[in-house]
Amino acid sequence: MKNHLIALVVGAAVVAFTAPVAQAQEQWIVSLCEYTKTDDKNRIRKLLTDNKVNVRKIYDAVKCNNESLIKFAMRSDAYEAGSFFVKQMPANALKDEALEDWAKANGFEASPLVNDIRARIGTD
Repeated sequence: MKNHLIALVVGAAVVAFTAPVAQAQEQWIVSLCEYTKTDDKNRIRKLLTDNKVNVRKIYDAVKCNNESLIKFAMRSDAYEAGSFFVKQMPANALKDEALEDWAKANGFEASPLVNDIRARIGTD
């Protein structure tokens, strides 16, 4: 009986601990999207530093309006934020995402971010 009580208490503690952690992660992702939309590179940088997060590690997992951070920045006309993300990502990842093709298909080929992407990939 004592073992069952200990297991129940430990289980409750794990549930109580993981719920706030998941909520906190979700909150900083929402903040990241908001800062991207408002083109606030300094707040993005601070948010990533405070949460000890590297853009390369989270880039594939974070979606803003079901788009990658760079696509979302391009759609939001957030050049500074988008440029920051482009500089943080490896060229192969940018090439694999086919951002130039996406920009052309969605009417963003005139975006200055496209030039940054081309320069990073090395097709400029």
